Amino acid sequence: MKTTKRIVALLLSLVMLFSLTCVASATEEKAAFDDYPHPVVKSDGALTIGFISDKPEFESIQRILQQLRLECTHRGWELVEVVYESEQDLRDKVLNLINQNVDAILTFSLTNMDSKQDLVAQARAAGIGWYNMDTQIVDGVISNSAMPDGLAGATLMYAIGEKSKWNEGIAVITKKSIQVHYERTDVMSAIASCYSTANILSEQDIAAVTYDELQAANDFTKTWVTQYGDQLTGIITSTDYFGVPVAEALTQAGVDNVWVSGFDGGSETWSYIRNNTPLQYSYAVPDELFVHKALEVVDDIQVEGLNPGDEGCAISHVGEIMYCEGIVIDRDNCPAVGTNIHAVFDYYGGDPDDADAWYNWNDGDGAYVVTDYVEE
Repeated sequence: MKTTKRIVALLLSLVMLFSLTCVASATEEKAAFDDYPHPVVKSDGALTIGFISDKPEFESIQRILQQLRLECTHRGWELVEVVYESEQDLRDKVLNLINQNVDAILTFSLTNMDSKQDLVAQARAAGIGWYNMDTQIVDGVISNSAMPDGLAGATLMYAIGEKSKWNEGIAVITKKSIQVHYERTDVMSAIASCYSTANILSEQDIAAVTYDELQAANDFTKTWVTQYGDQLTGIITSTDYFGVPVAEALTQAGVDNVWVSGFDGGSETWSYIRNNTPLQYSYAVPDELFVHKALEVVDDIQVEGLNPGDEGCAISHVGEIMYCEGIVIDRDNCPAVGTNIHAVFDYYGGDPDDADAWYNWNDGDGAYVVTDYVEE
């Protein structure tokens, strides 16, 4: 009888040891790589990702979400999508994600990141990884996948200037509460100002308005048309989201000799360019690559258990910005309806048929495809 009890006890101990080993292999504690605890590591890959953004009507957000859904499905991760409507709502919803104990938080194009550093600290203290996309880095953010926006602005301005011979009277709409917006437009203004035949007539910070941004962009445009007349030849905007209402305002005013430029790209923007509206130039932003690079870092840090700087890790240090370049789109190279977004940016490189390559993943709704935009 005693022997039987000992055998049973031994078996129970072995079962408990095996269970603990399984748990440990699925969720591992790692040494910290910065001033916060190492984000939770789940070697079984069962991560829950919280994504927070505003303006779901913004086409860049739609592209980001489509790629996030595709990649999370492919990787076997759960995605929690959160939309905020105000700064206080954002804070409440980030705290809710922390209380839900998600494994990682991803952001896209948040404003005034300095004021959100305490949220980042709370998330990191709870073992949650925080990763940005196209958003300013603050202490505790592990990585940011973004565009070199100053370089993009310069590339766009030189493309416009060469076509116009730098004979320009330019007005600018930007958004000073988001760093990447004025990185783009400040560089464009600075380059244009180097040419004696170009002149910056006016600049408006849309973050300073107290009413609807799209209506404000429309109002600024109509004011400039009246104020400057034939002196106005072009309007720079920091995003196509503003460029579209600016183009509409020019059309409504019967003005057909003023160009509009923006940043982002997508079916709506390319429809405007394709149909010869005043919106003639847009720097196409590689949103899908932002997503892929961000999730590769999440995988390295929180599935593989690597630290920044380790061999095989996508980032060399905490807070690294992984830069992704886009392309200038105008009437000469506007993507056709039905084009896969990866072909627009030529992610295919030398091997478009590599089934394992991220740009050929087709989970969920698949990759974004250019459509013939129709306003609802």
